[in-house]
Amino acid sequence: MTLKKFDLSITNASKGMALMLILWHHLFYEKPEMGWFVFQTALLAKVCVGIYVLLSGYGLAESAKKKKLEILSFYKKRVIKLYMNYWLIALIFIPIGTLFMGRSLESVFGEDAYLDLFIQMIGIHMFTDVGYGYNATWWFISLIIVLYAIFPFAFYLTQKFKLWFLAFCAVLLFVPIPLVNDWIFPFAVGIYLSQIDGFVRLFGWLQKQGNLRFLILLVLTLFAAWYRQNGYFFDSVRADTFFGILLILWTTELVLISSSAKKALEFIGVHSFNIFLFHTFIYYYYFPNFIYSFKNPLLIFAVLLGICLIISVGIEAIKNSVKFSHRL
Repeated sequence: MTLKKFDLSITNASKGMALMLILWHHLFYEKPEMGWFVFQTALLAKVCVGIYVLLSGYGLAESAKKKKLEILSFYKKRVIKLYMNYWLIALIFIPIGTLFMGRSLESVFGEDAYLDLFIQMIGIHMFTDVGYGYNATWWFISLIIVLYAIFPFAFYLTQKFKLWFLAFCAVLLFVPIPLVNDWIFPFAVGIYLSQIDGFVRLFGWLQKQGNLRFLILLVLTLFAAWYRQNGYFFDSVRADTFFGILLILWTTELVLISSSAKKALEFIGVHSFNIFLFHTFIYYYYFPNFIYSFKNPLLIFAVLLGICLIISVGIEAIKNSVKFSHRL
């Protein structure tokens, strides 16, 4: 089946795939007792961050292509939306922790609890001694704020210098910039893929190979997975841009073949940001004994995913009832 446009539905399906990788990674990357395969795939599943960053760059660039990029308007729209969703999840889950789960602000932050919480709520905690704060997964907020801040400039530079700018961003992978050095490259690659319609072109080339494309994808994916864990120089998260693109192409193949898979992954993808923000509360901080009581890794994963989807659907229903999106 021909891919005419790597549109929002496929982007959301890819986010759904990445969200499932996040859950698998977080559930089992510290659980070697679950078996070699589960543990190794959990380590590999950290590629989810690279996928999200790449898709963020791609999605922002797609929006900028449709409407002339105005910097102040961009910052106002994107940053307000990010903060409002972040704060809503915090407003729900932090009081639950402090009132019912024995996770007080003082036990997390120490004597400057309210100042440190404020620093975390404005998203700069990973650049201070606050660190991971109330929810370790929220480190990503500090990252995405920086990426949003540099997007207008990255968009212009990618458009003007193309592969030369990507090469510069690849060099930054080896520069010790706090937090962001590993992620500027996939972000810029996402922007570039939007500007050149890269996913459509990659998929078009694969389609011309007929059924051989599945073997090509399989070989490249297995090599990328192996090199990520065992390679040298451009290994680990530095390899995740390429590994992530391959997983996105696999997801695209799946959703074009199966409408049911497309609907399921797209549904998960729509809820991915909510679930990213709160899933650590469910499986790690508040109910770990319950989640891991199911023993079987697939069952543990399915239970966590199901619970998170139910909670996210409820949160979206509340947001709709108060016209939350209209206030952004």
